[in-house]
Amino acid sequence: MEEEKSEDVGKVFVVEADGDSKSSFGEMVLDEKRTSWQSIYLLTAIGMFCGIQFSIFFPTLWPFLNTVDPTASAAFFGIITAAFSVGQGLASPAFGFWMNRAKSIRQPLVFGIVVMIVSNVIFCFVESFPEKYRRWVMMVARFFIGIGAGTVGVMRAYGATASSLKDRARAITFIQASYVIGMTLGPGIQVAFTPIGYPGLKAGRFHLDMYTAPAWFASVISLLSLLFIFIFLEENYAGVDDKAEAEDSYTAMPSFDKLPVAICVGTQFTLMFILTNLETIGSLYAKMMWGWSNSQAVLYTGIMQATNGLVGVLVYALFAVKLGHYISQARERIFTLFGLGLGVIYHVATYPYPWGPPLPFEIRNETKKGKNMSEELGCNPDKYRWCDYTRNVNFWLYAFMYGVVLGACFPIVNISMNTIFSKILGARRQGTMQGIMLMAGSFARTIGPLLVSWIFQEWGPDPLWIMEVVVLVVTMALWTIWYRRLVPLITNPKLEPYESCKYDKGVRTRI
Repeated sequence: MEEEKSEDVGKVFVVEADGDSKSSFGEMVLDEKRTSWQSIYLLTAIGMFCGIQFSIFFPTLWPFLNTVDPTASAAFFGIITAAFSVGQGLASPAFGFWMNRAKSIRQPLVFGIVVMIVSNVIFCFVESFPEKYRRWVMMVARFFIGIGAGTVGVMRAYGATASSLKDRARAITFIQASYVIGMTLGPGIQVAFTPIGYPGLKAGRFHLDMYTAPAWFASVISLLSLLFIFIFLEENYAGVDDKAEAEDSYTAMPSFDKLPVAICVGTQFTLMFILTNLETIGSLYAKMMWGWSNSQAVLYTGIMQATNGLVGVLVYALFAVKLGHYISQARERIFTLFGLGLGVIYHVATYPYPWGPPLPFEIRNETKKGKNMSEELGCNPDKYRWCDYTRNVNFWLYAFMYGVVLGACFPIVNISMNTIFSKILGARRQGTMQGIMLMAGSFARTIGPLLVSWIFQEWGPDPLWIMEVVVLVVTMALWTIWYRRLVPLITNPKLEPYESCKYDKGVRTRI
C-alpha cells in the first residue's frame, strides 16, 4: 500500500494496490474501554434538574404574569412559554460545538448552569421592574433559562461517547429518561410551594412567594449541580477513538452517512411534535369530547397523564435493566419502527369515526356563594362549527390508548432511535450533532402548540389526527426505505477496485 499526501487539496489519499483491507491504514476497532458510570449517573441527576426547571413553572406562570402585569394577554403568555424552547433550541448546537472543540463537557456545562442561575434570579426580581416592562423581563428570563438548558444536548452527547458499545443503550436511557422524569416531577414539586401564598415573605426587593419560590428552588439545585460537577465529574470517553483525533494521525474516522442522520433528526421532530400537540389540546379535547366540567377535565386528564408518565418510567426502567443491552445487538431499527407503529395504532384507534355518537353539549346552571353561574359542558356548535359533524370517541378506549400505548411509544422510540443515531455518527465527539437533535425537538415544541391550537379551533380533532398519522407513516416509510443505511458507521470498509471512501482527514481509494 502506498500513501500520498496532496498538499494542493489538503487531503490524505490512501491508494490500495493489493486489495488487502487489513492494511497499515489501521483497524478502526476501538479497545473495549470501561463506561464512566459515575459521571453518567451524575449527569442523569443534572438532566433531571433541567427537566424540573422546564416544567416547574407551568402551574403558576400564567397566574404570576396576570398578577405582576394584568394587561398581558394570553397570546403573550404563549410567547413566554415558547421562549424556553426557542432558547434551548438555539443554544444546543452551540454548546455541542463548544464541547467538541474543547474536547470536554465541563466548560459548556458549567457555563449553561451559571446562565440558568442568573436567569432564575432575574425572574425572582421581576416585580422590581416597572409594570409595563415585567412581561418582557419574564420572557427574557425564560429565554435565557432555555439557553442554559441547552446543556441537555451536551449531556446526551456525553452519554453516547462516555459509554462502550455494549453499554450504549443503557447509558443513553439514563440521560434521556432523566430529563423526561424531571419534566414529569416539576409540576408536582411546585405544589409544595403553594402554602407560601402571595405576597408571601418580603424583605425590600426580595420576594419569596408561591410564584418565585420555584425559581429560588431551581437556583439552589443548580448551585448544587455546580458543586457536584467540580467534585464528582470524571471525564472518560470510552466511545471516542483517540487515535483518530490525533492531528498527525492517518487513522482517520470515516465521514458519517448524512441521510440516516437526517432521518433520525426528523424522527426526533416527529416524536416531540406528536406529544406536544396532544399535551396542548388535552384538557380542551376532553371537555368537548365527553362533556366534562373544568374540574373533571383537570382531574381525569391528570390521571391519564400520570398513567402515561408511569408507563414511560417503567419502559425506561426496562431499558436501563435488561432491554437496553438487548436492543444494542443490532435491534434498534426494529424497535424504532415498533414504537412509531404504536403511535399510529393510538391515532387509528382514537380517531372520531363518523359512525360514533354525536358530541354532547349542555349549559349547566349552578348557584355558588349566592351567585348564579353557568358552565358550558361539551362542544358548543355556536363557537365551533365542527361540533355538529364530529363524533364521540369511547372514553375507556381513549384512556387505555393514551395511558398505555402512547406511554410506551415515546420511550421506545426515544431510546432506540438515539442509540442507533450515536452509532451512525461513529466513535467521534458528537456534541454538535446531539445539539442539532435536541434543537429539532425544541423546534417541534415551539411550532406545535401554535399550529395545533389554530387547527383545533377551526376544524376540530379530525384533521389533527389525520395530519399526525401522515407524519408518523411518512417517518416509518423513511426508516423502511433506507433500513439498510440506518446502521452503525463502518470504520474500516472493504472497497472494491476504484471505489473510494470519504474520511474526516481525507479520501481512501482502492485501485
